[in-house]
Amino acid sequence: MIKVEIKPSQVDITERSGEKDGKKWSSREQHGYIYLGGDYPELFVFRLQDGQPPYEAGFYELVESSIEVGEFTRLRFSRSFALRHLQNSKA
Repeated sequence: MIKVEIKPSQVDITERSGEKDGKKWSSREQHGYIYLGGDYPELFVFRLQDGQPPYEAGFYELVESSIEVGEFTRLRFSRSFALRHLQNSKA
């Protein structure tokens, strides 16, 4: 299980938009901390789908479909990034 923590200060999202090659684009991102086995969790940024509300403060686990094998057989986050809320979880 890969654990993610969203702090109360991370409930807000960052929205970006622009135009490239005549096509409009937008991106919605939220910050969180991911526990990878080190002494401290790592800060990371993940994308939210259009219209998806931000995750509330709390502990989550990374849903398996959030990781995919990409170019050059490297693991990466999929566009359908999702977290599952953990009940009664401690750091």
